[in-house]
Amino acid sequence: MDTITSDEMAVLDVNCEYYGLSRLQLMENAGRGVAEEIKKRFKPCKVAVFAGLGNNGGDAFVAARHLNDFDVEILLLGTHKQIKTDIARKNFEILKICNFKIKEVKDSSQFDDISIDADIVIDGILGTGVRGVLKGIYAKAVEEINNSDAFKLAIDIPTGLNPDSGEYELCVKADLTVTFHRMKPGLLKAKEVAGEIVVKDIGIPKELEFLTGVGDVKKTYKRFDDGHKGTHGRILIVGGGEYTGAVALTAMASYYAGADIVTVAVPEEIRNVVASFSPNLIVKGVDLNRLDEFKRLAEKHHVAVLGMGVGKERMEEFKQFVEEFLKLGIKKVVLDAEAITPEIPEDVECVMTPHRGEFKRVFSEPTIENLKDVAKKTKSVILLKGREDIITDGYRIRFNRTGNAGMTVGGTGDVLAGIVGSFFVFNDGFWSASAGAFVNGLAGDMCFEELGYNYTAMDLIKKIPLAIKKSLEF
Repeated sequence: MDTITSDEMAVLDVNCEYYGLSRLQLMENAGRGVAEEIKKRFKPCKVAVFAGLGNNGGDAFVAARHLNDFDVEILLLGTHKQIKTDIARKNFEILKICNFKIKEVKDSSQFDDISIDADIVIDGILGTGVRGVLKGIYAKAVEEINNSDAFKLAIDIPTGLNPDSGEYELCVKADLTVTFHRMKPGLLKAKEVAGEIVVKDIGIPKELEFLTGVGDVKKTYKRFDDGHKGTHGRILIVGGGEYTGAVALTAMASYYAGADIVTVAVPEEIRNVVASFSPNLIVKGVDLNRLDEFKRLAEKHHVAVLGMGVGKERMEEFKQFVEEFLKLGIKKVVLDAEAITPEIPEDVECVMTPHRGEFKRVFSEPTIENLKDVAKKTKSVILLKGREDIITDGYRIRFNRTGNAGMTVGGTGDVLAGIVGSFFVFNDGFWSASAGAFVNGLAGDMCFEELGYNYTAMDLIKKIPLAIKKSLEF
């Protein structure tokens, strides 16, 4: 059975909104689905709804509204002013206007005076976004639900159950769990508390599950208030040769995507040229045969990005260097252009960013099946650049549709490699590539809005922070 993790569902939820399928509509469909399952099993009777302050509670509010002929009472765990999301609050206000019976339970001691006289109890307390041991009012509410003789229905996931691992200490012991869109892996591992499981279609087209969007960026981009220099990533860029600007573009893109420290390692003869592109660059002249020096560099950086600007004349030499470099202990690499190789060590996490010609040169015709096959065999993530970018780890797949014809200008692929490298610091390769492709294309679309099709890779780089900011604020 196909499953979806809580993180993946959170990304999809945001991306649905981004592409025009509102979270309010999804909440309506979810709550109606819960009510449908109750109506299939029961004639009108008494229902107690335990509702939290987030969107799981919002689903419960909608379900209550659709139980037209039932005697429904809502126990809100907190006050209406504490409801966290606009869409949950809207659905709560409808219940108030329609004079539903509502009790605000502000602390666990109030349960001493509450008697659950119901035939059905609905658990809409916390949902999929909660980890750890339940405490306070939530722990007490779960105990009250479990002590009830009523039929117990959990919305999306029993409160207290880890939706991904199936672990729990205290959680609702449901007779029925109504989950949405796809099965959550934790439910399959904890059927003793999930009870009967029903997966309800809430109107998300399958295609949206595979599109990159702002949700990918929200998941991937990290910033810490207590960070220091280096916390947000130390990136090593290795390349340069025929095209001296390529490594500079990659390095600047890494900075603009959030990295703290970026070191550029290039042949000594072009070091000064590369350094002249920006005072922000730390540029070292190196000899590809000095692997001891590269080992020291690798130890000081979180991610290495290799291959930009090497050119065909040095391709064979660089290919041999890459195969040796990957044995030096670096844990994460992005391989572009002349660095792309099928020889990836077991302990190296790798993202390759070829265009169609590069993939064909090293592997085979870039069909989706071939992309998946190569990703599996090399245990890497492939980000195939094109009008529609394709990202796969051999099992999962995503498509990116941001970007425009202005991005045929030289250097945009170098920029992409730098963005992916920066995101890779805190994430796995699959999500780093997905978010990187989206941000790169969105930055290109922002360039187009301002400049039309005639912009450069440096124009693109300057839009990266704005593209990230736009995604995070959505």
